[in-house]
Amino acid sequence: MQLCKFSILLGICLIASSCSSNDPVVLSSDAQIQAWLDTAGIQGIRDESTGIYYYAIQENQAGATLSQGSIAGIYYDLYDLQDNLIASHQRSNGDSLIFKVGASAVYPVGVDFGVAQMRLGEIYGFILPPEQGYSELNNPSISNQLIARLEISLVSISQEVDLAVTEDAGIRAYITDNELDDLTLNPIDSTLFFNSGIAIKRRRRGIEDRPSPGDTISVSYTGRFIDDVSFVGQSSFTWVFGSGEPRPLMAGFEETVSRMLVNEQVLALIPSAQGYRESALIIPDFIAQDLLDDQIIPDYVVQVPPYSTLLMELTRVN
Repeated sequence: MQLCKFSILLGICLIASSCSSNDPVVLSSDAQIQAWLDTAGIQGIRDESTGIYYYAIQENQAGATLSQGSIAGIYYDLYDLQDNLIASHQRSNGDSLIFKVGASAVYPVGVDFGVAQMRLGEIYGFILPPEQGYSELNNPSISNQLIARLEISLVSISQEVDLAVTEDAGIRAYITDNELDDLTLNPIDSTLFFNSGIAIKRRRRGIEDRPSPGDTISVSYTGRFIDDVSFVGQSSFTWVFGSGEPRPLMAGFEETVSRMLVNEQVLALIPSAQGYRESALIIPDFIAQDLLDDQIIPDYVVQVPPYSTLLMELTRVN
C-alpha cells in the first residue's frame, strides 16, 4: 500500500525588506527544533535527506537491527515542541503496535525512517518537521504545521514468516476452542485447510456449480477478527468473478468464493497473507478517519490493523 508522500516546505524565516520592524519573526522548523534541543541539553543528529532529528534515550548496542521488510513492534509517546502530550501507546495500553518497515505502511511517514535507525531494546527520540509528519492532515486535533516529537521504544523485530506461523496456530486454536470439527455441535463437514493457509468450515451446503471467470457473483457477508470483535456488519457485494471489477478483492475473499456453490454458506478463516497483509499503522489512531476522508489512506486501513487474521461468514447468493 502506498501512503501519501509530502512535498518539501520552503524555509519561512526570510523577512522581506518591506516588512515592518514590528512584524513577528517566524522561525523555520530547523530553528525551532534546534531551540528545543538546546533547551533540553540534547545533541541531536539531523538527517539531511529528510530533515528529521533524532537522539538516543536508551541505547542497546548488542540489539538486533531492522532490515527492509522487517516487522517492527513499538510503543510511543507523541508530543509537540511545548512538551504537551498529544497521544501515547505504552505497555499499559496493550500489545505493541506493529508495522512493516520500508513499505509505506505507517503514518506519519517520518516514523518509518526513524525506527529504521534503531536497535532492538532501544528508545529514541525523533523530531519530525511538518513535511515528515502531518502536513496533509485536516484535523483540528493536530495542526498540519505540527513539529512532532516522538519517543519510540523498539520492543520486537520479526518477519512475515514468523507472523504466518503464529496466525496459523491461532486459526487452529480457534477451530479447537469453538469445536468447529465436532459434527454434532457443528454439522455438515470438518474444517478444510488449503495451501494458501485459508481454512473453511461449511455451514450450509449449496447447489449448482462453482463460479467461473466472467460469472456475475453476489455474496452477503460479515467480518470479524479472531477474537470475535466485528469489523464489518452485514453487507453484500456483486462483481464479475476474476475480473477485478468493479474493484479488486482481497485474495482470501475471492479464493473462498471460488470454492462455494450457489446458496452455500461458509465460515472462512483468512490469514493476513491472504487478507490485508501489513495494512498500515496510524499514529495516533484517532486521526485515521480524517486521513480516509482526505483520501490519504484506503478504507480498509481504518477497519483492519496490520497482520490481522479475518473471520468471514459468507453466503453465495448467486
